[in-house]
Amino acid sequence: MPDAHMAETSSPVDISVVIPTYNRGSQLQPLLEALLRQDARGVRYEIIVVDNNSRDNTASVIEAARVADNARLIRYFFEPRQGVSHARNTGVLHARAPIIAFVDDDVSPAPDWVYSMKRAFDEYPQADCIGGRVKAVWRDKEKPSWLTDAHAGPVAVQDRPQQQWVNRANASTCLLGANFAFRRSVFDEVGLFSPEYPRNQDRELELRMWRAGKHGLYLPAMDVFVEIPADRLTKRYHRRWQATTGKYHARLRFRDTVDQHGRLHDQECAGRRMFGTPLFLYREGLTHAVDWFRALIARDGDRRFYHESRLWYFASFFWTRFKTDVLPRFVPQSARPSSNDAKTAV
Repeated sequence: MPDAHMAETSSPVDISVVIPTYNRGSQLQPLLEALLRQDARGVRYEIIVVDNNSRDNTASVIEAARVADNARLIRYFFEPRQGVSHARNTGVLHARAPIIAFVDDDVSPAPDWVYSMKRAFDEYPQADCIGGRVKAVWRDKEKPSWLTDAHAGPVAVQDRPQQQWVNRANASTCLLGANFAFRRSVFDEVGLFSPEYPRNQDRELELRMWRAGKHGLYLPAMDVFVEIPADRLTKRYHRRWQATTGKYHARLRFRDTVDQHGRLHDQECAGRRMFGTPLFLYREGLTHAVDWFRALIARDGDRRFYHESRLWYFASFFWTRFKTDVLPRFVPQSARPSSNDAKTAV
């Protein structure tokens, strides 16, 4: 759907805020209100909402916000191809600013978030992308005892106290898509988000950036706040998250190309493999298995679950590598499905 306010928002902007959204109309309204109330201190910005094929009241929520948007900051686009990468890419293609910032549709930004993001890029001209804090809000929910900082990934929280550069020399850290921004030139040079990764698309893009010599920065500022959904506070969700992450890390060759010091290499690190997986990962998995057993004997349920969740990661990683690196050697070419067969099956 073309943007009806395009003619009214043709003046230059400093930051384009892109919000990919899917079936979260109730959570989208407070986010849009917070962005419209920003203490921008002269920073010019636009809000690009990309409706990723929602089936709830998302469209009506956006339209109501546009009616109340006297400054004509909000622009609306519909992206029928399912997946956050498609939605983000649509936002990038329609963004008009030299800085493109992304926030998730369930967060609430600090009152000066837009201003702080622009100031950060001004203060760090060597940074190609910058990620801010994603802080948990509990309200009436009780935080489970087992939900330690080691489980920050599954709940999409990023709240480290120290700033950190992320690049080829320090590639282990991943800046979270819930709160990060890029210079537009990054997408011109390394490309857009990959739709082949419905998960870990942030990591995949960042690895391409580090290989191209780009630099990222995590700053404990530019805060956004997220109320952790109830379904992310279940052990079942965390097991599933770890298994999915293990699968995509295996596909990304992430653990193969980043050494123990966090340095990214163009080629996979040397070392023996078994069933397509480097041996050091089996050692890591075995360590978690031993620690899981020790926690079981000690009746420490919280520590036991942490090691169990990591075992889900490794099991998924190992199985994915076996399917992609080993199994094809034993399946005749004639017996493999053609690309047309695969499309038909999908």
